[in-house]
Amino acid sequence: MEPWLAALIILGAAALSAAGMLIVRRRAPAGTFFKDPIPAGAVYTVAGTAYMVILAFVFFIAFESYGGAKADAEEEATATLAMFHAAGPFGPTTRAELQAQMICYAREVISDGWPAMREGETSSVVGARVSAMEESAEQVPVNDVKQAAAFEHWFALNEERRQGRQGRIGEAEGLVPPVVWLILIIGAVVVIASVALFADREEAAATQAAMAAAIAIIVVSGLVLVRFLDKPYEDKSGSIKPTAMERTLAQMEREHRERGQAVIRCTDFAG
Repeated sequence: MEPWLAALIILGAAALSAAGMLIVRRRAPAGTFFKDPIPAGAVYTVAGTAYMVILAFVFFIAFESYGGAKADAEEEATATLAMFHAAGPFGPTTRAELQAQMICYAREVISDGWPAMREGETSSVVGARVSAMEESAEQVPVNDVKQAAAFEHWFALNEERRQGRQGRIGEAEGLVPPVVWLILIIGAVVVIASVALFADREEAAATQAAMAAAIAIIVVSGLVLVRFLDKPYEDKSGSIKPTAMERTLAQMEREHRERGQAVIRCTDFAG
């Protein structure tokens, strides 16, 4: 979510809450709607605290999910670069093919895999590339102990890459289910609206409007933050982008150019 949109939502909720308080205040009796506001205040405090505990718990889970998504993307990119280097001990033809596959994989993750994740889907293009890459590796001739060790190492790194990819794809669907969102939104409405019951026409209007606005800002800010963390791959400010894979791709292409090899065209290696 863009910062300006988040600010607009939060400030809009604060303005509506303040306006609602001022409207209710005109019809409120002197001394609030309660004969004794102390017990009512205690009940509101308990209800508000219970809601914020629930919101904090959901926030913690969403934050863990966001951090896990970022770590999975880093793991995938690191394993991809390591696989590129692990192809070194193989023969020139095999090494060139495997390294080209890794470069194409990184390109397609960036260009096709990430946009697909934003829609909560997987990329068939990247899936085909993975199949082609693994088929190429399975056909590698192993001629000595060094190459056998390199072969096992390459597939171990491929498993790390696979785990990183599956992890980031799993996080793309969002962790907070609709029923939880429903509970959070209903709770937010109750907490914010209940402030109007403490309207008192004998109190200063600005003070009561500020009280309602402050409650709305705190509650809505929490909801906006959970929404941001629950959609980690949106193409918005602060979202997780394929930065790690872009660094990996840049390094692989630089090393490829430094060896004076031909430009890689990924259509030549389609799965």
